[in-house]
Amino acid sequence: MQLQFETGNTRCMQKVKSEVLTQEQTQELRLPDGMPDVGRVLSAWAQVLIRGKEWQSDTVGVSCGVMVWVLYAPEDGSQAQCVETWIPMTFKWDIPQTDVDGDILCHGLVRSVDARTVSGRKLMVRATASVMAQVWLPEQLTLYTPAGLPEDIQLLQKQEPISMAAEAGEKAFMLDEELSVPTSAPELEKLIRYSLQPEVREQKVLGDKVIFRGSTWLHILYRTQEGALSSWDFEIPFSQYAELQEQYDTEAQAQVMPLVTAMELDCMDGRLRLKAGLSGQYMIYKLCQIPVVEDAYSPDREVTVHTQELSVPAVSQRQSQRLRAEQTAPFGGSRVADVTFYPGFGHKQRKPQEVILEIPGHFQVLYYDTEGVLQSGITHWQEELSMELPEGSALDVVCGNSGKLQAVPTQESTMLRGEVLLDTGVYGMQQICTVTGLTVAEQTEKDPLRPSVILRKPGTKSLWELAKENGSTVQSIREANNLQQDPEKDQLLLIPVL
Repeated sequence: MQLQFETGNTRCMQKVKSEVLTQEQTQELRLPDGMPDVGRVLSAWAQVLIRGKEWQSDTVGVSCGVMVWVLYAPEDGSQAQCVETWIPMTFKWDIPQTDVDGDILCHGLVRSVDARTVSGRKLMVRATASVMAQVWLPEQLTLYTPAGLPEDIQLLQKQEPISMAAEAGEKAFMLDEELSVPTSAPELEKLIRYSLQPEVREQKVLGDKVIFRGSTWLHILYRTQEGALSSWDFEIPFSQYAELQEQYDTEAQAQVMPLVTAMELDCMDGRLRLKAGLSGQYMIYKLCQIPVVEDAYSPDREVTVHTQELSVPAVSQRQSQRLRAEQTAPFGGSRVADVTFYPGFGHKQRKPQEVILEIPGHFQVLYYDTEGVLQSGITHWQEELSMELPEGSALDVVCGNSGKLQAVPTQESTMLRGEVLLDTGVYGMQQICTVTGLTVAEQTEKDPLRPSVILRKPGTKSLWELAKENGSTVQSIREANNLQQDPEKDQLLLIPVL
């Protein structure tokens, strides 16, 4: 007789792509009329903005761009001038052919930016950006549950706890803020350049909602009323929530990856008006108890078990941490005007059971030297981490800046300090063997000559193995020996033969 277990489904998501692509673009930038000719380039800055995502049957794409600011010293010796430009970029990843749309989580970082003089009226700008994309597909995981079995069938069952990705989404929101430099800072005359760095500090799942809170750091470089360059940081808090597709229990967790999609900062009469588009990309993780039947038998008849290997997309070792980035720059000066830090996604070197993760970055400093001349310099930083990584698993890494940067100059050098937000996760397919059905024979007549009780020491065998070998049940052995826990290996047990 064939006995098939009942089937049910639980929703999950499988990652089909996680890859960082890097692209370099150059653009010729002509100075607007009315601006003085270029004498020398002082510095350049950039920020990646994610404009959109595209899903096709066998590819996904991210359209983005890099906002670039170039500061130069005019040929006529007048005050430093800044021009800006937009460099569009498009990134594409190949994915397995699918008729179902999934979700794309991405993050962009500036790798480098520089500019050189082509002529007095032209600059050649070069920007390198990296975009990391995680591509997730929805899946229905089939689960098998025994039901309606004869009373004599004994089952070895357990619940296998597995953390898995349950759903992904995105919540877009806007910032519209009026700001002013405080009176304790040099008074603002003209805005030079700016950047935005959102940071999520709290994220949690409440029923059918994901809630996330944090701050966006607005960094500005400006010319003061005295004609010098100075910088300031504004912290702008935000709090958002998004509706989820299902109700989750208290063990569900969220991971939110913020994006900057648009930004515009206007300056009028010393006051700033910020309009920015942000997006909170989220992934929800749930702890799923997978029902597993490991074995089956009957004391009264022959039973053949039918098993199946389940491939479950599991997530383990998710971790968020802050790395302190400190570096002594080999240049000093009387005053630091501006500091920028550009982290990278990191290089992974696989070793047996672990991975060596190298996180690169570089500080870019704009400063006045001891003679009061505006200079710029770059110094590199790197951190190396060792992380456990089981065979067949993959490590994902997302990096970003955190908060304000510090620069402490001396006559000979400058100590630079910052923080890197590092989110890591280990992903892989976990194989689970489970019984999905049984073939049972007719019940046989009991042998009147067989003993009703067997005396035996368990040794290394479990109660399940003893019961199966001797035509008993685990419950009968526990009751006959008044067992509250597993027996010692040398304990003499009464095994009732049923």
